[in-house]
Amino acid sequence: MMSELDTPRFRAWLERAWSEVSQSRAQLNAENLYPVADSDTGSNLEATLEAAVTAMRAEDSEELGDVADAAARGALGGAQGNSGVILSQIFRGFADGIRDGLPQAFARAHEAAQKAVTNPKEGTILSTARAARDAVALRVGEIGRDGAVALDAWRAARASTLDSANNPPHQDAMGTIDAGAHGVELIYGALASMLDPDLVISQIPSSANVKERAHASNVNHASDGEFEVMFSMRDLNYNQISNLQKGLTKLGESLLVVGDSQLCKVHIHTDFPGEIIEVSSQFGKASEIKITHLTSSLGVDEKSLEVGTRKLITVANGPGLSELMRESGVGVIDAFNSRRVLAQEWVDATESAREVVLIPIDPQSWKSAQEAIVTIRRAGVRVAVLSSRSPLQALSAISTHNEDADYDDEIVEMTTAARQTRSATIARAPRDMSTALGEVRSGDVLALVDGEAIVTGSDLIKVSIECVDQMLDHDGDLITLVMGESAPKELADEVQKHLAKNHSQVEVTTYIGGQAWYPLLIGVE
Repeated sequence: MMSELDTPRFRAWLERAWSEVSQSRAQLNAENLYPVADSDTGSNLEATLEAAVTAMRAEDSEELGDVADAAARGALGGAQGNSGVILSQIFRGFADGIRDGLPQAFARAHEAAQKAVTNPKEGTILSTARAARDAVALRVGEIGRDGAVALDAWRAARASTLDSANNPPHQDAMGTIDAGAHGVELIYGALASMLDPDLVISQIPSSANVKERAHASNVNHASDGEFEVMFSMRDLNYNQISNLQKGLTKLGESLLVVGDSQLCKVHIHTDFPGEIIEVSSQFGKASEIKITHLTSSLGVDEKSLEVGTRKLITVANGPGLSELMRESGVGVIDAFNSRRVLAQEWVDATESAREVVLIPIDPQSWKSAQEAIVTIRRAGVRVAVLSSRSPLQALSAISTHNEDADYDDEIVEMTTAARQTRSATIARAPRDMSTALGEVRSGDVLALVDGEAIVTGSDLIKVSIECVDQMLDHDGDLITLVMGESAPKELADEVQKHLAKNHSQVEVTTYIGGQAWYPLLIGVE
């Protein structure tokens, strides 16, 4: 006899769904060929369901809507991977619609999942959620038919899952059902069997030769990005969430930005993990940052990577900076007198390294580093480009280097260090120009902080001191001064005297960088 969906049965459903997915984890992992064949869809769905169940168990209310809300919040907070984030949105939609009946819950589940994906594909988890929605669309308003609704939804989900083998999102997955779709079929099947105890649901058999196809996919399938980046952000308004999504769209694939003002979750596959963190910092503080190297996109066995072959590579625009960076054990490309760094120079500098971090010092070297990673990756090398845009940010990143640290963890640490460093350049204007401060005459001194003019004047020392003062108005307890080849000796002395007198709490470090064009570089941390 079919039952209605009440709070006890909702709780029992999620417990059963978690169990079903856990039991099928290995099969789901093997079926994971899209978007990256990294064999973790089953594990990610299991972890997301566990988080949903844990939050549900902690909810004291016996109101169905409240319990569903708790499960959705838990799923979002604990979501793992692309499939887990999408599943969290299915639960979010389910919770939003359940107060209006089960058909509406299936409809809102698909709607929420669809909105989460920037470039939806057929033959995926979205197709299965849509099939379930369509199957029960005409049942909206029916009373006392939850069992029948769930059965119709599951049957449609199962048919869509089976069809994904013939209509996959990528040709490499032909003949294998989509892992995410299969996961949703199991979850909806758990609901149908919970409401109809007499219903017997057989397991979908494993696709033949799935492991062989997965291996082929590792080699041939074009990568969405070498790294999977996930993080959380809190206290963002709607416009900030929307702008965050826009800012990340061009930096990778499989982008998901979901949640609300309380908790926003971001997932993306990218070649530029540092840039992802940099963009997010414009909107708030990222937490729970997880960067995973997608070895399957390389066709490289993780175990084949040799221990102790990580190399940091940066650029020096002065002989003093070059010596300082080399002393830190970093590979250095010398680019004095504003010489442009070529992509091939980054490639050549990798030598026999198996893990590489490229650390640019300006927009031009950042661009050439981006171009270089394509070639570096073809050699089976892990490679990431930090979002550093100045020698000071590069120095900050290098200072956190720990050869014993996990590669992905080190990228997070170095990126964080770079973006926490504000940098200024002090130079003389090469020509008459317009700035945000007004007109600047050729030969005038110009102070730029992160590319924005903040001080102009005729006296190098006065402009430098005023620049330091303005930078310290925004907090900071460590200042780094890098003197250029044209810097007069008294420049360092006068800036240091001023700091000792007016900012005695600030620690000051001075280097002779020898860079051309910029008498002084200033970093504040």
